[in-house]
Amino acid sequence: MKKTLVALAALAATSAFAQSTVTISGILNWGLHNDVTKTTTYGGLKGDRNVLTFGVVEDLGGGSNVTGTMQFRFNTSTGQAGYANTANSPETGLGATQFEQAAIGYNSPVGNVRVGRFTNALGVYDYSVFEDSKYGTNASRAAYGRLSNTLQISTPVISGFQAHLIGAAGPSNKWGNPGGATGAGFITGVDYSKQTQSGANGVVGVNDFSSIVLAYSNGPLALQAATINGIAYEKASRLAASWNAGWAKFYYGSYNQKDDIKVSVTNASATFDAPVKIASGGAAGTGLAAHKSTEYGVSVPYGAFTLRAAMQNNDKDLDIATTNGTTKVKKTSIGGEYALSKRTELQYQRLNVKNGVAATNIAIGGGFGDSTGSAYFIGIQHKF
Repeated sequence: MKKTLVALAALAATSAFAQSTVTISGILNWGLHNDVTKTTTYGGLKGDRNVLTFGVVEDLGGGSNVTGTMQFRFNTSTGQAGYANTANSPETGLGATQFEQAAIGYNSPVGNVRVGRFTNALGVYDYSVFEDSKYGTNASRAAYGRLSNTLQISTPVISGFQAHLIGAAGPSNKWGNPGGATGAGFITGVDYSKQTQSGANGVVGVNDFSSIVLAYSNGPLALQAATINGIAYEKASRLAASWNAGWAKFYYGSYNQKDDIKVSVTNASATFDAPVKIASGGAAGTGLAAHKSTEYGVSVPYGAFTLRAAMQNNDKDLDIATTNGTTKVKKTSIGGEYALSKRTELQYQRLNVKNGVAATNIAIGGGFGDSTGSAYFIGIQHKF
Protein backbone atom coordinates (compact mmCIF):
# COMPACT_ATOMS: atom_id res chain seq x y z
CA MET A 1 0.00 0.00 0.00
CA LYS A 2 2.82 2.32 0.95
CA LYS A 3 4.58 1.65 -2.36
CA THR A 4 1.33 2.32 -4.21
CA LEU A 5 0.90 5.71 -2.49
CA VAL A 6 4.49 6.64 -3.25
CA ALA A 7 3.96 5.66 -6.91
CA LEU A 8 0.75 7.70 -7.10
CA ALA A 9 2.46 10.69 -5.51
CA ALA A 10 5.30 10.44 -8.01
CA LEU A 11 2.83 10.19 -10.88
CA ALA A 12 0.93 13.22 -9.63
CA ALA A 13 4.15 15.19 -9.32
CA THR A 14 5.18 14.17 -12.82
CA SER A 15 1.79 15.21 -14.21
CA ALA A 16 2.02 18.57 -12.43
CA PHE A 17 5.48 19.30 -13.83
CA ALA A 18 4.35 18.18 -17.28
CA GLN A 19 2.05 21.21 -17.37
CA SER A 20 5.07 23.55 -17.42
CA THR A 21 7.45 23.94 -20.32
CA VAL A 22 10.90 25.50 -20.00
CA THR A 23 12.88 26.53 -23.09
CA ILE A 24 16.42 27.86 -23.47
CA SER A 25 17.31 29.76 -26.62
CA GLY A 26 19.88 32.29 -27.71
CA ILE A 27 21.74 34.22 -30.37
CA LEU A 28 25.47 34.57 -30.96
CA ASN A 29 26.55 37.41 -33.22
CA TRP A 30 30.03 38.77 -33.95
CA GLY A 31 31.61 40.85 -36.65
CA LEU A 32 33.71 43.77 -37.79
CA HIS A 33 32.42 47.34 -37.54
CA ASN A 34 33.79 50.25 -39.57
CA ASP A 35 32.25 53.59 -38.57
CA VAL A 36 32.12 56.99 -40.32
CA THR A 37 35.56 57.88 -38.95
CA LYS A 38 36.91 54.63 -40.47
CA THR A 39 37.60 53.28 -36.99
CA THR A 40 37.43 49.48 -36.79
CA THR A 41 35.92 47.70 -33.80
CA TYR A 42 34.67 44.18 -33.18
CA GLY A 43 31.56 42.73 -31.59
CA GLY A 44 27.86 42.08 -32.11
CA LEU A 45 25.70 43.92 -34.64
CA LYS A 46 23.57 45.42 -31.87
CA GLY A 47 22.65 44.87 -28.27
CA ASP A 48 19.96 42.24 -28.60
CA ARG A 49 21.90 40.07 -31.06
CA ASN A 50 23.78 38.32 -28.24
CA VAL A 51 21.35 36.84 -25.77
CA LEU A 52 20.57 33.83 -23.62
CA THR A 53 16.83 33.55 -23.02
CA PHE A 54 14.93 31.39 -20.54
CA GLY A 55 11.21 31.00 -21.21
CA VAL A 56 8.58 29.29 -19.07
CA VAL A 57 4.97 28.46 -19.95
CA GLU A 58 2.59 26.97 -17.38
CA ASP A 59 -0.72 25.68 -18.71
CA LEU A 60 -3.62 26.64 -16.45
CA GLY A 61 -6.27 24.95 -18.56
CA GLY A 62 -9.25 26.51 -20.29
CA GLY A 63 -7.00 28.23 -22.82
CA SER A 64 -5.11 30.17 -20.13
CA ASN A 65 -1.44 30.09 -19.18
CA VAL A 66 1.23 31.94 -17.27
CA THR A 67 4.55 32.82 -18.90
CA GLY A 68 7.90 33.88 -17.51
CA THR A 69 10.82 35.38 -19.41
CA MET A 70 14.42 36.07 -18.35
CA GLN A 71 16.93 37.31 -20.91
CA PHE A 72 20.62 37.74 -20.26
CA ARG A 73 22.73 39.79 -22.70
CA PHE A 74 26.46 39.76 -23.25
CA ASN A 75 29.28 40.93 -25.50
CA THR A 76 30.78 38.36 -27.84
CA SER A 77 33.87 40.56 -28.21
CA THR A 78 34.71 40.31 -24.50
CA GLY A 79 32.42 37.64 -23.04
CA GLN A 80 31.30 40.12 -20.39
CA ALA A 81 27.74 40.77 -19.28
CA GLY A 82 26.02 43.76 -20.84
CA TYR A 83 26.00 45.03 -24.40
CA ALA A 84 26.68 48.06 -26.56
CA ASN A 85 23.62 50.03 -27.62
CA THR A 86 23.20 51.55 -31.08
CA ALA A 87 25.03 54.74 -30.07
CA ASN A 88 28.20 53.07 -28.86
CA SER A 89 31.08 50.90 -29.99
CA PRO A 90 30.40 47.15 -29.65
CA GLU A 91 33.43 47.01 -27.36
CA THR A 92 32.07 49.62 -24.96
CA GLY A 93 30.19 47.09 -22.84
CA LEU A 94 27.39 49.38 -21.71
CA GLY A 95 23.94 48.14 -20.89
CA ALA A 96 22.39 45.74 -18.47
CA THR A 97 24.75 43.78 -16.26
CA GLN A 98 22.25 41.09 -15.31
CA PHE A 99 18.91 40.27 -16.94
CA GLU A 100 17.84 42.76 -19.59
CA GLN A 101 14.34 41.28 -19.64
CA ALA A 102 12.45 39.83 -16.69
CA ALA A 103 8.69 39.52 -17.05
CA ILE A 104 5.61 37.57 -15.96
CA GLY A 105 2.54 37.27 -18.18
CA TYR A 106 -1.00 35.96 -17.83
CA ASN A 107 -2.74 34.96 -21.06
CA SER A 108 -6.40 34.00 -21.41
CA PRO A 109 -9.07 33.91 -24.12
CA VAL A 110 -10.31 37.33 -22.98
CA GLY A 111 -6.95 39.10 -23.00
CA ASN A 112 -3.35 39.19 -21.83
CA VAL A 113 -1.50 41.03 -19.09
CA ARG A 114 2.28 41.29 -18.78
CA VAL A 115 4.40 43.04 -16.15
CA GLY A 116 8.12 43.64 -15.60
CA ARG A 117 10.84 44.71 -18.03
CA PHE A 118 10.32 43.27 -21.51
CA THR A 119 10.03 44.08 -25.20
CA ASN A 120 6.53 45.51 -25.49
CA ALA A 121 4.15 45.85 -28.43
CA LEU A 122 6.06 48.90 -29.72
CA GLY A 123 9.18 46.77 -29.98
CA VAL A 124 7.70 43.53 -31.29
CA TYR A 125 6.94 44.25 -34.94
CA ASP A 126 8.04 43.43 -38.45
CA TYR A 127 7.83 46.81 -40.16
CA SER A 128 11.48 47.80 -40.63
CA VAL A 129 13.67 46.01 -43.15
CA PHE A 130 16.72 46.44 -40.87
CA GLU A 131 14.87 46.27 -37.54
CA ASP A 132 16.70 48.84 -35.36
CA SER A 133 20.33 48.00 -36.04
CA LYS A 134 23.07 50.62 -35.97
CA TYR A 135 23.38 50.48 -39.77
CA GLY A 136 19.69 50.60 -40.65
CA THR A 137 17.38 53.43 -41.66
CA ASN A 138 14.88 52.74 -38.89
CA ALA A 139 12.25 55.45 -39.03
CA SER A 140 9.79 52.98 -37.54
CA ARG A 141 12.26 51.40 -35.13
CA ALA A 142 11.39 50.16 -31.69
CA ALA A 143 11.62 53.47 -29.86
CA TYR A 144 10.35 52.92 -26.31
CA GLY A 145 10.12 49.23 -27.10
CA ARG A 146 11.57 48.07 -23.79
CA LEU A 147 10.91 49.87 -20.52
CA SER A 148 11.35 49.09 -16.85
CA ASN A 149 8.32 48.51 -14.60
CA THR A 150 5.98 48.12 -17.55
CA LEU A 151 2.33 47.06 -17.46
CA GLN A 152 0.94 45.92 -20.82
CA ILE A 153 -2.68 44.91 -21.35
CA SER A 154 -3.57 43.30 -24.68
CA THR A 155 -6.88 42.32 -26.21
CA PRO A 156 -7.44 38.95 -27.90
CA VAL A 157 -6.65 38.77 -31.61
CA ILE A 158 -9.93 39.22 -33.50
CA SER A 159 -9.80 38.75 -37.27
CA GLY A 160 -6.15 39.83 -37.21
CA PHE A 161 -6.74 42.94 -35.06
CA GLN A 162 -5.25 43.48 -31.62
CA ALA A 163 -4.93 46.48 -29.28
CA HIS A 164 -2.36 47.09 -26.55
CA LEU A 165 -2.28 49.54 -23.65
CA ILE A 166 1.22 50.21 -22.30
CA GLY A 167 2.21 52.05 -19.14
CA ALA A 168 5.61 52.39 -17.48
CA ALA A 169 6.76 54.10 -14.30
CA GLY A 170 8.74 57.24 -15.08
CA PRO A 171 11.19 57.15 -12.14
CA SER A 172 12.34 53.72 -13.35
CA ASN A 173 13.03 55.03 -16.85
CA LYS A 174 15.45 57.91 -16.70
CA TRP A 175 17.74 58.70 -19.57
CA GLY A 176 20.88 56.68 -20.05
CA ASN A 177 21.86 53.18 -20.99
CA PRO A 178 19.91 50.30 -19.46
CA GLY A 179 21.35 49.31 -16.11
CA GLY A 180 23.22 52.59 -15.71
CA ALA A 181 23.26 54.62 -12.53
CA THR A 182 20.64 56.97 -13.96
CA GLY A 183 18.05 54.26 -14.50
CA ALA A 184 16.89 52.48 -17.62
CA GLY A 185 14.16 52.52 -20.20
CA PHE A 186 13.64 55.59 -22.36
CA ILE A 187 16.21 55.73 -25.11
CA THR A 188 18.80 58.43 -24.51
CA GLY A 189 17.61 61.90 -25.46
CA VAL A 190 14.01 60.88 -26.13
CA ASP A 191 12.21 62.06 -23.05
CA TYR A 192 9.17 64.31 -23.15
CA SER A 193 9.05 65.58 -19.57
CA LYS A 194 7.61 69.10 -19.40
CA GLN A 195 10.11 70.51 -16.95
CA THR A 196 13.29 72.55 -16.70
CA GLN A 197 16.51 70.64 -17.15
CA SER A 198 19.41 72.17 -15.23
CA GLY A 199 23.08 71.40 -15.68
CA ALA A 200 24.76 68.17 -16.72
CA ASN A 201 22.72 66.17 -14.25
CA GLY A 202 19.28 67.46 -15.22
CA VAL A 203 16.47 65.28 -13.92
CA VAL A 204 14.61 63.59 -16.77
CA GLY A 205 12.37 60.59 -17.14
CA VAL A 206 10.24 61.35 -14.10
CA ASN A 207 6.97 61.41 -16.01
CA ASP A 208 5.17 58.11 -16.50
CA PHE A 209 5.04 56.67 -20.00
CA SER A 210 1.84 55.61 -21.75
CA SER A 211 0.92 54.38 -25.20
CA ILE A 212 -1.91 52.82 -27.19
CA VAL A 213 -0.91 50.44 -29.98
CA LEU A 214 -3.33 49.19 -32.64
CA ALA A 215 -2.07 46.34 -34.81
CA TYR A 216 -3.31 44.18 -37.66
CA SER A 217 -1.62 41.05 -38.93
CA ASN A 218 -3.28 38.63 -41.30
CA GLY A 219 -1.61 36.84 -44.17
CA PRO A 220 0.90 38.97 -46.06
CA LEU A 221 -0.20 42.31 -44.54
CA ALA A 222 0.86 43.80 -41.20
CA LEU A 223 -0.10 47.26 -39.93
CA GLN A 224 0.55 49.22 -36.77
CA ALA A 225 -0.52 52.63 -35.45
CA ALA A 226 0.70 53.87 -32.08
CA THR A 227 0.67 56.91 -29.85
CA ILE A 228 3.94 57.52 -28.05
CA ASN A 229 4.17 58.77 -24.47
CA GLY A 230 0.70 60.12 -24.23
CA ILE A 231 -2.90 59.05 -24.72
CA ALA A 232 -5.04 62.07 -23.92
CA TYR A 233 -2.11 64.36 -24.76
CA GLU A 234 -0.29 62.69 -27.63
CA LYS A 235 3.31 63.82 -28.11
CA ALA A 236 4.44 61.53 -30.92
CA SER A 237 3.01 58.83 -33.15
CA ARG A 238 4.20 55.97 -35.32
CA LEU A 239 2.62 54.37 -38.39
CA ALA A 240 4.13 51.28 -39.96
CA ALA A 241 3.25 48.57 -42.46
CA SER A 242 4.71 45.61 -44.30
CA TRP A 243 3.47 43.57 -47.28
CA ASN A 244 4.87 40.19 -48.23
CA ALA A 245 4.38 39.64 -51.97
CA GLY A 246 6.25 36.34 -51.90
CA TRP A 247 9.05 37.32 -54.26
CA ALA A 248 9.74 40.42 -52.10
CA LYS A 249 8.64 42.06 -48.87
CA PHE A 250 7.92 45.80 -48.77
CA TYR A 251 8.15 48.03 -45.69
CA TYR A 252 6.91 51.48 -44.71
CA GLY A 253 7.36 53.34 -41.45
CA SER A 254 6.96 56.88 -40.16
CA TYR A 255 7.70 58.51 -36.83
CA ASN A 256 6.06 61.88 -36.21
CA GLN A 257 7.40 63.94 -33.35
CA LYS A 258 4.71 66.48 -32.61
CA ASP A 259 5.32 70.22 -32.60
CA ASP A 260 3.44 70.61 -29.34
CA ILE A 261 6.35 69.13 -27.36
CA LYS A 262 7.54 71.93 -25.13
CA VAL A 263 10.52 71.72 -22.80
CA SER A 264 13.06 74.09 -21.37
CA VAL A 265 16.77 73.25 -21.40
CA THR A 266 19.06 75.37 -19.22
CA ASN A 267 22.62 75.47 -17.99
CA ALA A 268 24.81 78.05 -16.36
CA SER A 269 25.30 80.09 -19.52
CA ALA A 270 22.15 79.81 -21.62
CA THR A 271 18.51 78.82 -21.83
CA PHE A 272 16.78 77.19 -24.80
CA ASP A 273 13.01 76.91 -24.93
CA ALA A 274 11.45 75.33 -28.07
CA PRO A 275 9.37 72.37 -29.28
CA VAL A 276 12.22 69.88 -29.05
CA LYS A 277 13.30 66.69 -27.38
CA ILE A 278 15.86 67.38 -24.71
CA ALA A 279 19.33 65.86 -24.81
CA SER A 280 20.48 63.57 -22.04
CA GLY A 281 22.97 66.04 -20.57
CA GLY A 282 20.49 68.91 -20.35
CA ALA A 283 22.89 71.27 -22.16
CA ALA A 284 21.49 74.31 -23.91
CA GLY A 285 21.15 74.11 -27.69
CA THR A 286 21.15 70.33 -27.87
CA GLY A 287 18.25 68.06 -28.63
CA LEU A 288 16.21 66.81 -31.56
CA ALA A 289 13.88 69.15 -33.41
CA ALA A 290 10.25 68.25 -34.02
CA HIS A 291 10.04 66.40 -37.33
CA LYS A 292 8.55 63.55 -39.31
CA SER A 293 10.84 60.67 -40.25
CA THR A 294 9.75 58.36 -43.10
CA GLU A 295 11.27 55.06 -44.19
CA TYR A 296 10.79 52.79 -47.22
CA GLY A 297 12.39 49.38 -47.52
CA VAL A 298 12.39 46.09 -49.41
CA SER A 299 13.84 42.62 -48.82
CA VAL A 300 14.20 40.01 -51.57
CA PRO A 301 14.93 36.31 -50.98
CA TYR A 302 17.17 34.71 -53.61
CA GLY A 303 18.24 31.16 -52.89
CA ALA A 304 20.36 31.20 -49.74
CA PHE A 305 20.54 35.02 -49.91
CA THR A 306 18.19 37.65 -48.48
CA LEU A 307 18.96 41.06 -49.98
CA ARG A 308 17.82 44.28 -48.26
CA ALA A 309 17.66 47.99 -49.10
CA ALA A 310 16.01 51.01 -47.48
CA MET A 311 15.95 54.79 -47.41
CA GLN A 312 14.88 57.28 -44.77
CA ASN A 313 14.12 61.00 -45.02
CA ASN A 314 13.48 63.59 -42.31
CA ASP A 315 11.30 66.49 -43.37
CA LYS A 316 13.08 69.12 -41.23
CA ASP A 317 16.47 69.89 -39.79
CA LEU A 318 17.10 67.63 -36.82
CA ASP A 319 19.48 70.05 -35.12
CA ILE A 320 17.25 72.33 -33.06
CA ALA A 321 19.48 75.35 -33.78
CA THR A 322 19.56 74.85 -37.59
CA THR A 323 17.01 75.82 -40.25
CA ASN A 324 19.08 75.93 -43.47
CA GLY A 325 18.68 72.27 -44.40
CA THR A 326 22.21 71.22 -43.48
CA THR A 327 20.90 68.72 -40.90
CA LYS A 328 17.90 67.53 -42.88
CA VAL A 329 19.13 63.97 -42.66
CA LYS A 330 18.79 61.40 -45.44
CA LYS A 331 19.90 57.82 -44.85
CA THR A 332 20.24 54.87 -47.20
CA SER A 333 21.12 51.29 -46.26
CA ILE A 334 21.90 48.12 -48.16
CA GLY A 335 22.70 44.68 -46.84
CA GLY A 336 21.64 41.10 -46.55
CA GLU A 337 22.32 37.64 -45.21
CA TYR A 338 23.66 34.42 -46.64
CA ALA A 339 22.40 31.23 -44.95
CA LEU A 340 25.22 28.81 -44.28
CA SER A 341 22.69 26.52 -42.60
CA LYS A 342 19.25 26.70 -41.02
CA ARG A 343 20.61 28.49 -37.95
CA THR A 344 23.84 30.13 -39.12
CA GLU A 345 24.20 33.06 -41.52
CA LEU A 346 26.70 35.60 -42.76
CA GLN A 347 25.56 39.23 -42.47
CA TYR A 348 26.41 42.51 -44.15
CA GLN A 349 24.95 46.00 -43.63
CA ARG A 350 26.13 49.34 -44.98
CA LEU A 351 24.72 52.75 -44.03
CA ASN A 352 25.23 56.09 -45.79
CA VAL A 353 24.18 59.34 -44.10
CA LYS A 354 23.83 62.75 -45.80
CA ASN A 355 23.43 65.98 -43.79
CA GLY A 356 23.94 64.02 -40.59
CA VAL A 357 23.79 65.20 -37.01
CA ALA A 358 26.45 64.04 -34.56
CA ALA A 359 25.20 61.72 -31.84
CA THR A 360 26.72 64.02 -29.21
CA ASN A 361 24.44 66.81 -30.40
CA ILE A 362 21.13 64.98 -30.57
CA ALA A 363 22.00 62.26 -28.04
CA ILE A 364 20.34 59.54 -30.08
CA GLY A 365 23.07 57.96 -32.19
CA GLY A 366 22.04 55.05 -34.37
CA GLY A 367 18.55 56.48 -34.66
CA PHE A 368 17.10 59.35 -36.67
CA GLY A 369 20.36 61.30 -36.94
CA ASP A 370 23.90 59.87 -37.16
CA SER A 371 26.99 61.64 -38.39
CA THR A 372 27.50 62.29 -42.10
CA GLY A 373 29.41 59.53 -43.87
CA SER A 374 29.23 55.79 -44.38
CA ALA A 375 29.70 52.81 -42.08
CA TYR A 376 29.39 49.07 -42.42
CA PHE A 377 29.20 45.78 -40.52
CA ILE A 378 30.20 42.32 -41.71
CA GLY A 379 29.78 39.32 -39.44
CA ILE A 380 28.29 35.95 -38.60
CA GLN A 381 25.28 34.93 -36.52
CA HIS A 382 24.07 31.65 -35.04
CA LYS A 383 20.71 30.99 -33.37
CA PHE A 384 19.90 28.07 -31.10
